[in-house]
Amino acid sequence: MPVEIYFVRDGSQQQFAVASYTKPLAACVEDLGLASGHWKSALDHPPRFGDQSLPGSPEDEYKHVVCKIDAEEAAARGWKPGYYQVDMAAEEVIARWGTPRAAWE
Repeated sequence: MPVEIYFVRDGSQQQFAVASYTKPLAACVEDLGLASGHWKSALDHPPRFGDQSLPGSPEDEYKHVVCKIDAEEAAARGWKPGYYQVDMAAEEVIARWGTPRAAWE
């Protein structure tokens, strides 16, 4: 199964509804510099960023790029399944991969 890539804001709003991209893990490693050391949390606990007591807004800018890697894909590479944070801004990912999927798709 391909990796799901999400753009995430700071704050408490639900943010993992629709993936911005789905790509092979190899593409995430090559194009985004994703590494096993970027692991943030298990699949049953999506990571949250910033002050969770503050309300988020769809108008807030994306500050984080998160990759969701399922158990099968992770095992094939010897990684842990879960959420990984890329050390790259959303704008840079968009410049490399083009327009992301819209939230309503």
